Amino acid sequence: MLELRPCGIARSPPFRPHELTVNPVAIAAAQPADIPIVQRLAREIWLRHYPGIISGEQIDYMLAQGYSSAALMKYLTAADAGLALALCANAPVGFVSWCRQDGGPVMKLEKLYVLPERHGEGVGRALIEHVVMRASLCGCRSMTLNVNRKNAGAIRAYERCGFEIRERGDFPIGGGFVMEDFIMVRGV
Repeated sequence: MLELRPCGIARSPPFRPHELTVNPVAIAAAQPADIPIVQRLAREIWLRHYPGIISGEQIDYMLAQGYSSAALMKYLTAADAGLALALCANAPVGFVSWCRQDGGPVMKLEKLYVLPERHGEGVGRALIEHVVMRASLCGCRSMTLNVNRKNAGAIRAYERCGFEIRERGDFPIGGGFVMEDFIMVRGV
């Protein structure tokens, strides 16, 4: 099922309301053939965003662990899980993955990434609301996510989408690396 939502506002200086153009964003369920697209987007976004937040070695490690074909296929095959692409003008600009936590009433937003040039255009919000809809259909009452404590821009974006910081945690992920995260929660 595709959803159309606002995706970016093009303005011509000086701004005149009658010149406002809204590009729709489509949210489409990913298929196995889309895994290379998700992997390409993840690599591009991570290499542009995470230097200065985590080390290059940790970036490489986390991309290899979390974005292997097998790791991404989990979201396409597990019950109450999913992977979706955001498309603007038929071009992939972001993605989201989610899964239900332990069969309970909480949906975990696992991965949410949007190309930096599309930040502030509502793409991330559209992806979040897509997961909220999926969570609601599964009978979940809340959503949770982990975000790096140094990722101030993402934290602000999640807060604007109704998430609040519930706690902080340090999570060893192997390879000698630790994720230093906030755990954020919002109702569905």
